[in-house]
Amino acid sequence: MRLFTGKSLILIVITLVLIVCIGLSVNPNSSVNWFGDLISVPFTSVGKVLSYAGQQIEEGVGLFNDVEKLRAENKRLNEAIDKFNNERTEYLRLKSENEDLKSVLKMRKELEDFEFLGANIIAKDSGKFFNVFLIDKGYTSGIKYNMPVITSKGLVGKVSAAQPFSSKIISIIEEGSAASAIVSKTGDLVVVKGDLKLSKEGLCKIEYIPADLDLSQGDVIETSGMGGIYPKGIIIGTIKEVRQGESDLDKYAIVEPAVDLKRLSQVVILKNTSTEMSSEEISSEMEITDK
Repeated sequence: MRLFTGKSLILIVITLVLIVCIGLSVNPNSSVNWFGDLISVPFTSVGKVLSYAGQQIEEGVGLFNDVEKLRAENKRLNEAIDKFNNERTEYLRLKSENEDLKSVLKMRKELEDFEFLGANIIAKDSGKFFNVFLIDKGYTSGIKYNMPVITSKGLVGKVSAAQPFSSKIISIIEEGSAASAIVSKTGDLVVVKGDLKLSKEGLCKIEYIPADLDLSQGDVIETSGMGGIYPKGIIIGTIKEVRQGESDLDKYAIVEPAVDLKRLSQVVILKNTSTEMSSEEISSEMEITDK
């Protein structure tokens, strides 16, 4: 009985030779170290490849972590920007309100005979501008017919009707509205009137300008205190343009109101505390209110 086949014997011999060569190559002084080098070359190359691949994977993981960090930082910065914009908006709102309050306080000193009553606008007629609108205060709050209506910027108009809890306001640009006024730089008397065509542009006008009246673009127009409705010194607006009418004697001026009648949300009603309403005014108010 044969113990080994030919192929098995060859494998055994090759294995023994390899073991002997490896054992000899362990000795640094051995002359067969070349065999160890021969074996180590492919394994070294494979190790380098694996090492490089591992390094690339590590760098990829690091890059992914960096991207996540950048996303988190970007989110934090966007939140900070949103917070800053909100704070800036709030600051500008408070600044505007503070400036309006200063203007109103200044007007209070100049209008000592009047009580200031604030009101919110709750409705308006169709159109871009606040020609006619309603406020949330009525005669139960002391609002009466013909009371002046202002903002911190200047004159808005007057009360044209008062209900128990609301009032109708007609602005200076509405057709039929009129206010006795003066040119601030000269003191010349003029009348500012509403005009149907100009009201669509948020403007009003001064009619029949005398030839000797020095009126030019940019001149400030304010209430004269005459006429019994508006107190003196409230800014109405500025001259936008002086136009020539059909004849040489027919000149008129376009007035741009100081108050932005395109954007209103609140107004102030002036209540004259120094006088009482006459019986004619009370009858007039009751008549208009009942309509």
